Amino acid sequence: MRSLVLAAFIAPVSGMYVPDVRLPYENRTFTSIVVDDFLSSSKNSFKNKNLQRLFTNTLPNTLDTTIFSYDLDPKSPDTFIITGDIDAMWLRDSCNQVLPYMRFISTDDALRDLMTGLVVRMSKSVLVDSYANAFNFDSSQETDHADDVRTPPMANATFEGKYELDSLAAFLKLSRSVYAENEEVFDGDGIYASWLQAVETTAATIRRQQMSTSEEAESRGGPAYTFSRFTTEATDTLMQNGKGTPCARTNMSKCMFRPSDDATTLPFLVPANAMAVVELRETVKVIVSQLKRKANTGRINVYPIIDELTDLADGIDEGIQTWGKIVHPITKKEVYAYEVDGYGNFIFMDDANIPSLLALPYLGYVDKSDPVYLNTREAVLSEATNPFFFKGRAGEGVGGPHQGYGMIWPMGITVRALTSTNETEIKECLKTLVDSTAHTGFMHESFWKNDASDFTRTWFAWANSLFGELIMTLMDEHPELL
Repeated sequence: MRSLVLAAFIAPVSGMYVPDVRLPYENRTFTSIVVDDFLSSSKNSFKNKNLQRLFTNTLPNTLDTTIFSYDLDPKSPDTFIITGDIDAMWLRDSCNQVLPYMRFISTDDALRDLMTGLVVRMSKSVLVDSYANAFNFDSSQETDHADDVRTPPMANATFEGKYELDSLAAFLKLSRSVYAENEEVFDGDGIYASWLQAVETTAATIRRQQMSTSEEAESRGGPAYTFSRFTTEATDTLMQNGKGTPCARTNMSKCMFRPSDDATTLPFLVPANAMAVVELRETVKVIVSQLKRKANTGRINVYPIIDELTDLADGIDEGIQTWGKIVHPITKKEVYAYEVDGYGNFIFMDDANIPSLLALPYLGYVDKSDPVYLNTREAVLSEATNPFFFKGRAGEGVGGPHQGYGMIWPMGITVRALTSTNETEIKECLKTLVDSTAHTGFMHESFWKNDASDFTRTWFAWANSLFGELIMTLMDEHPELL
């Protein structure tokens, strides 16, 4: 096992607008020769050298700096990936951090085993606590959030116990993404059986969170999940003694916290449910494929799992179509709401963190040309209809409550480019993204709309990976824009 905790690397201001600030080879936490060869061979694809240097800095950033620990033993692989400047592993972040590497694992055995280890680690994490968003490396010390009051209680292995539906969907997404490139990911001793148990736990958790507030009140034991934190931040805890806002049954599944780790205002977060629909269905395909491979499932009968995942996805999808669409009172067009409660109340806004309304095509839920999505996109990208869309001297883009009003998130700009069919719009997004680095050579969490040098988080690996994914997508689809 190799373990390395890396201090955040802050790039010096350089006369070169986007400096080459990738860590030296000897300081990297993991090295993929295949990824490095790709970076070298792709240099000639760029006319814009700022973009090329930024791509070289950002794409390998997760491998270079956040592989906290790994063990590539094929019998018991294990990978623990931190989010950047916090020594904990978020299910959502770690999945998104490694997604751009999927295309390389078929030709890089070490990278393949690293990804297998991450699937194994996530499976174990879900089985430890399916209501948690982030985990510690082990349970040797008391969790940083031990003072939180939560049902179910948190173990030391849990770093933070906020229930976010997309965390479970991220586990499924990582699994099927790795499987698509390496069907042998589950062939190690007991790996597939453990993964199936984690999938069952995921489905059971999502199913339980379909219950309305009245159903929970009448059920034995009350709500399966409550969360209270002593804090001055209202979005860091749930109202009503940790139960959250009341809701009626919609067939969607509750999501008590957003992918920003902020509390939802209304319990049914539409984009998180959309992601869940996609990943539940994709997971069925994995299990069916394993059946065709005649993989050993131990004592687990997979047919009830297939039926449950299918029924759950169909029910949530029906709920989105019935309750998750509204006529916007300003645009008078049908759009997807951000959150609803099943009583007819809704919130229209968007947050830069994925899953988001803007990201619905990226998630695979709708096509870029879907009419309701286009109406939604128009409203998301307008100051008149989205309270968290900001414009200023440093650019324009979607932000969110997490870092405050006026703070634009590069992640939102990247998603805008990934979901756009307009070359002019994509070019403008690329320009803003380059400018937002403020001489550091990396993506940041957010920046002030009038001054990109006023930013948060110098070391935020997810944003770097997402930018790398954008550039590789453009290499395939719009190489002329580079």
